[in-house]
Amino acid sequence: MSGILHVENLTCGYDGKPVVKDVNFEVKLGDFVAIVGPNGCGKTTLLRAIAGLIDPHAGQIKVRKVPIKKMSRKEIARRIAFIPQMMEPVQGFTVEDLVLMGRTPYMDRFAFETDDDYDISKWALEELKIEEMAHIPVTQLSGGEFQRVAIARALAQEPQVLLLDEPTSHLDLRFQIKILRLLRKIRRTRSIIATFHDLTLASKFCQKMVLIKNGEMIAAGKPHDVLTKENIWKAFRIKAEVKTNPRNKRSRYIMIP
Repeated sequence: MSGILHVENLTCGYDGKPVVKDVNFEVKLGDFVAIVGPNGCGKTTLLRAIAGLIDPHAGQIKVRKVPIKKMSRKEIARRIAFIPQMMEPVQGFTVEDLVLMGRTPYMDRFAFETDDDYDISKWALEELKIEEMAHIPVTQLSGGEFQRVAIARALAQEPQVLLLDEPTSHLDLRFQIKILRLLRKIRRTRSIIATFHDLTLASKFCQKMVLIKNGEMIAAGKPHDVLTKENIWKAFRIKAEVKTNPRNKRSRYIMIP
């Protein structure tokens, strides 16, 4: 199966200073990819570059073999949806209002939503199992509920690639698991890339992993191949014990003080 997204020799950053350096990886349809690494290593910068929000210093990002630098902002938004870590509820909007905003890339300026836009938004609400919340103000939602609404809005964009920056941050464990199960379900018809702090959660729910330190890629591949004791030491400078279940190859990571 050919890749949907290609990150090729990507170097990017801010004010001419590189934060991410010479990163390469491919994402295929149905992949759920975790980007992991210590704080400040460039995870969010990498996502922002893939979303087309910052220009590369070198290298390129391609969606279906087309460089995103050749696309308009609207064309990128039809292919890539990005959910930032700190997305605040907006006063005066219901859940349905927010999800309908995902249809903006398909609308002409000053145009009203069509029946198709409402149908797709309704489908997105149903996919996230939040259709009963449609008319609730978003300011009344819990953190976990609002995260599901943000994902529904992104789904309404009908993207081929969904990007999430720390989708489980600020959520209790129950909502973390619920969100990741939903993402694992919806990845079947698209590709998902998300940043994580929790290595065990990332390895449980993701099929692929990219490990970064100081903006440089240390390893990429299946989680049990990436998160070796040696690579964890190299990236985080901590000793770890890796316990792998022989039946399903899933691993737990115990940090040694």
